Amino acid sequence: MTRTLLLAVVSIIAWTAPAQAGPAEDATAVVTTWLDKFNAGDAEAFYAAHADGALIVDEFAPHVWGGPQSAQHWLADYMKDAEARGISGGRVDYEKTPIQANSDGKSAYVVLPTTYRFTQKGAKMAGKGSMTFVLTRSGKDWKIASWTYSGATPTAE
Repeated sequence: MTRTLLLAVVSIIAWTAPAQAGPAEDATAVVTTWLDKFNAGDAEAFYAAHADGALIVDEFAPHVWGGPQSAQHWLADYMKDAEARGISGGRVDYEKTPIQANSDGKSAYVVLPTTYRFTQKGAKMAGKGSMTFVLTRSGKDWKIASWTYSGATPTAE
């Protein structure tokens, strides 16, 4: 009887214990936190989330950024492109559940469905797409080693 009761208690504890996040979930949380900070206009958090020399691929020229301070160069080019095309209020909305997320604990691969929203010359625009991230561990922290945005041409909302 005692053994049966003990097994029942252990089973209940195991069943109700909160799941521990694994490395893929941790990396996904880093990505979504980074997107939230980007959407809030926190440039310093944007820079800090990237490994120096991160490779970035995006839809506007020059389309690829790499080398020292690549995140800073990307953001400066994004701002120039947005100004030239009359874009303001750019933000990346994302779904909480990734299309794919996996990790070996040293590196991670995360793909999120996204919608890029902005106002262009007074018109609200949106383009559905995805962002793919590769992260690497730097000590205890995850750093974005690479990301790319891929999406449809935005249309009026």
